[in-house]
Amino acid sequence: MILRNTFSRKNSLFLLAGLLSMTTVEVAAQQAEKSAKAGTGIYEAAINSKDGLIYVTGAGSRTNPAGALFKINPADLSLVDSISLKDNPPFGLAINNKTQVAYTTNTRTNSVSAVDLKTGKILATITNGAENSHTREVLVDEAANLIYISDVGDPSTIWVIDGKTNRYLHSITGLGKTVTGIAFGNGRDKIYATVMSDNAIAVVNTKTKTVEKTFSSGGEAPVNIVSDGKRLFVTNQKSGTLTVLDLNGTLLKSISTGAGAIGIAYDPVKNRLYSANRGTGTTTVIDAKTYEVLADVETGSAPNNVKVDAKGVAYVINKTKGGRPQPGETPQVDSNGDTVTKIK
Repeated sequence: MILRNTFSRKNSLFLLAGLLSMTTVEVAAQQAEKSAKAGTGIYEAAINSKDGLIYVTGAGSRTNPAGALFKINPADLSLVDSISLKDNPPFGLAINNKTQVAYTTNTRTNSVSAVDLKTGKILATITNGAENSHTREVLVDEAANLIYISDVGDPSTIWVIDGKTNRYLHSITGLGKTVTGIAFGNGRDKIYATVMSDNAIAVVNTKTKTVEKTFSSGGEAPVNIVSDGKRLFVTNQKSGTLTVLDLNGTLLKSISTGAGAIGIAYDPVKNRLYSANRGTGTTTVIDAKTYEVLADVETGSAPNNVKVDAKGVAYVINKTKGGRPQPGETPQVDSNGDTVTKIK
């Protein structure tokens, strides 16, 4: 009897140790694996399916406004190379993986750059001919070789660029005030655009070049949007939430993430969502099936953008915090800003 009880206690202790070990592994899997500096004034990233590198835009700083496109090794986050874009510092970014041309939105100069990633040469600097514009996000239709650019304003527009000639074709209008994020839904015939000032999503028909309808984003100040083809995932900056809607606009779920929710990514490999929360310095990891929050990972000073590679590894782009120093003040150094964080 004593032996049996002793054996039972040992088994219980062994089982408990095993459970604790599993918990430790599970928690560790949801932590930041590595962070590294990635340039100055970094903003967004794109992963190139051809060479596997992470491309990161950098607009420089207020004291050194030099721009560049940085190439980052995803394995160790080391800087491989960079392409100078000093005349038009870049912010937004997307890559046409078929043509190996990157498109950057150059907000300060109201333009878009087309960059040949094989040679590093700037193929074109594209404008829409207007006196004022505010280029922000890039969306690429690789099959049609068309590039869509959100132009933030009152009213806002979406540029359409011919990827073959790298020339501005026309703009889609009727979108409302402060359109920021743009994403395709199921196919390439509709673009879903966040309208921050109206807390709304505009549905744009790319064939007719018109806005079909708008519906509520389910949160305050929707800023970025992605889709899995059936659902829309929206970060709402003011309310600090990630909302899930179907393609008709029905609100399926609202998830609290953190102050300044801005960057959004969907991982089809693990069926997970990532919300970069600029105000809290965290990136929220969410199960896209149950909508359970799996982790809030501390990634950097101001998480701004998230990208996920084909293996389901997430990379977070962290901006630098801090304002313009006053006369006589020493500029503050932010050691956790201008970094890329890897979550595995």
